[in-house]
Amino acid sequence: MANKFVSSAGPKGIGDGSSEQNAWSLQQALNSATAGDYVWIKNDGTYAGTFTVNCSGSYTANTHIFLIGYNDINNCDLVNHISDMDYGQPFWGGPLNPDAENCWVNIDGEGAAGNVVYQNAKHNVHWRNVHFHNSNKQAYNCAYKVSNSQNVSFTKCKFTDGYINLWMDNSSTSCLVEYCYFSDYVVSNLDIGGGSYLNIFSHCVFNGGRAKIYRSVGCNSIFIGGSYAVGAYYYQNVVFNNTMYNQSSYCLAYGHNSYPGGLIEYNNIFIPAAKDIPAIYKNGYGSLAYSGFGCAYCVNDGSVLDNPYSGENGLNVNPQFANAAGNDFRPTNPAVLRGGRPDFAGNPSQIGAILQKYQFIKRWQAANPGRLSIFK
Repeated sequence: MANKFVSSAGPKGIGDGSSEQNAWSLQQALNSATAGDYVWIKNDGTYAGTFTVNCSGSYTANTHIFLIGYNDINNCDLVNHISDMDYGQPFWGGPLNPDAENCWVNIDGEGAAGNVVYQNAKHNVHWRNVHFHNSNKQAYNCAYKVSNSQNVSFTKCKFTDGYINLWMDNSSTSCLVEYCYFSDYVVSNLDIGGGSYLNIFSHCVFNGGRAKIYRSVGCNSIFIGGSYAVGAYYYQNVVFNNTMYNQSSYCLAYGHNSYPGGLIEYNNIFIPAAKDIPAIYKNGYGSLAYSGFGCAYCVNDGSVLDNPYSGENGLNVNPQFANAAGNDFRPTNPAVLRGGRPDFAGNPSQIGAILQKYQFIKRWQAANPGRLSIFK
């Protein structure tokens, strides 16, 4: 296990990646990193062109390779592998503020044909704090394509300007996409397909919607616009605690004409662009295995949908977002804040993406202590 360093000006010095002064180029790192390495990618310029991941950990031996974007190594924790770009630093705006300064290392295809980054049969590779994008959106030019790979993760990354922004295909399994931002695509922001399974996205923002999933889980994410938010078309999928806002065709779909489809959905907020647009749409053959504890409403029309949400214990009310126009999708309606599926102890939960602690959970602390003393 070693700390290795990458520069957009690399290779530098002797080019062995041992220090910032001897930094690798990015492709050198993707060729030469070995299991256990923490590869620190400096935000010191554009990493231009297309790249192929040729390094791999092992999902059987539980060995990993981490590729971490950073700004100033003096502000990073090399012992605990925490970058100065990570959540909590002043400049990190989170996926709801994708233009915050110095949030991501810039990997730019700069109009090249093909995928900006391609990864095939390379496992236990983990990316943090990187923006993958291209200006060439011709067919199948992806910002990132993962093929036949296991246990790959993307944390606090940004995917834009691709034909498909992130394509996880050909039996890629047990992959995680979290705290990421997606925008500006031709076909879809995220496509999990081709026999892939047991993948999950969580705490992401999909500007323009359109996440297609296959035997996977999607949760705690926000979808803004697009023709649809989540296409859970193929086989079994679980979709919960998402906020789907301003879709033009439907919010969530399941089923397929050629493959069996089954969906479990709960704790989702559905806000289509017009009241005649369905919250949930059956596309071909499929089963809605469970639907419940959701909320549907048309904010634009100020109306319940023409086909109201009919899941178990559902609500058809305005969630009263704090400021949807400003991308603040925290619901303020108390019925929505405590209308979600109860936990094991029967405590209520929130519907929609969890963007704050429940507002009702500590109300006892605001009670008048003098009044409470009467009951002692």
